[in-house]
Amino acid sequence: MRECRHCTHQNADHLAYCSTCGKRLAGASLLPSLGGTGRGQMAALSPTAAMSRTMLATPGNGLTGPNTVAMTPGALGRVNGGNRLPNGSTSRLVWAGQSIGYIYVFMRGKMAAGERRRRLGEERDGAATLLAGAIRDLGMTVLREGVQHPDLTGLLEAIGRADARREGAIADLAASEHQKTVEEGRLAERETALESEWRSADGASREADERLRDATGEHATALGRLRRVRDERARLEREAEAAESAPGGETRIAHLKHESEGLEAEARALEEQTARLDKQLADLRERSAALRGAAGAARSTLDEAIASRRQSAAAMAASVAGHVRDRATAAREGADLTEQLGRAALQARPAVSSLLSVFQRIERLQETIVDRNRELAALERAAAHYDQRKLFTGVGLVTFLLAAGIAALWWSLRH
Repeated sequence: MRECRHCTHQNADHLAYCSTCGKRLAGASLLPSLGGTGRGQMAALSPTAAMSRTMLATPGNGLTGPNTVAMTPGALGRVNGGNRLPNGSTSRLVWAGQSIGYIYVFMRGKMAAGERRRRLGEERDGAATLLAGAIRDLGMTVLREGVQHPDLTGLLEAIGRADARREGAIADLAASEHQKTVEEGRLAERETALESEWRSADGASREADERLRDATGEHATALGRLRRVRDERARLEREAEAAESAPGGETRIAHLKHESEGLEAEARALEEQTARLDKQLADLRERSAALRGAAGAARSTLDEAIASRRQSAAAMAASVAGHVRDRATAAREGADLTEQLGRAALQARPAVSSLLSVFQRIERLQETIVDRNRELAALERAAAHYDQRKLFTGVGLVTFLLAAGIAALWWSLRH
């Protein structure tokens, strides 16, 4: 028995909290040590240590509610012994106070049990992860050591086939990547050459168009000058006709005739120039059309080369992705078969010294998982051992007191 340093109540040795005042006992530990001893990696707690004080404690008068199993050595066989109402040694007022305090005890026990359940679940999940890794390590050790056993022959052959497929996928992937690099280089060179050809044809076409514009402007200028010269000659001829009828107009007529002859010579030169420009314009138009067609054809060829390069790149990328997928599938299949080999080796237990340490590690992890499952089951069983009668009584009293306090406050404010 251990004495509470707060209320001097005597409590059972396995209790972590005082069953009367609810305060923690000196030297008690809610979460026992997890240090490894024996064969387990994480030492399992005893079933009673996994239960909180609210699950195991017996009230100070030795009485419990109808659904409570007192976990003391003298009360394990008396399931119905706690149904008695408080006798003369414990007044109803003390019982009411203990019921109200039991609410705090219940809530603290629930939180402690929830935290304990979470930690146990994390330890179990971690051990399961380590167990899966240890089984894979066992399969890899069997492969590395070349262990032979009749129960493992089929899996070893399947793993060999999976490795061959993976190696083939790796070789195909390397070949596809090399082919992709070579093809991209060839198409890039072809695209560069076609682009250079198109730029040259486009430059020649632009130059021909520029020359055509210049010749067209010169032709228009010559035609305009020719029209003005003809108009000027027509005016001079009209003036010469008018001067013939006027007296003393011979001098005027001679002057006009001289100017008309000069304009006639200029008109003949302009007519020759326009004829020459007409022929030049026809040649330039024909050349510009041919160069424009060649530039268009070069551009079309370049566009086709660009589209072909993109299609080839997409096809090669799809091929590479397919080989990557095949490699991943073969690797995943090999990993699954290796895990199956580890499980088969664990069942067959080949007599090989290099596998003993792996077997021992797997056994420790399996024991850890079993222990954590056992402790979780104990927590679930212990959750039903609360004194529900005392808890409901406390909740009812608290509710009544709160309602009474609110009613008194309301009455005092009204009056």
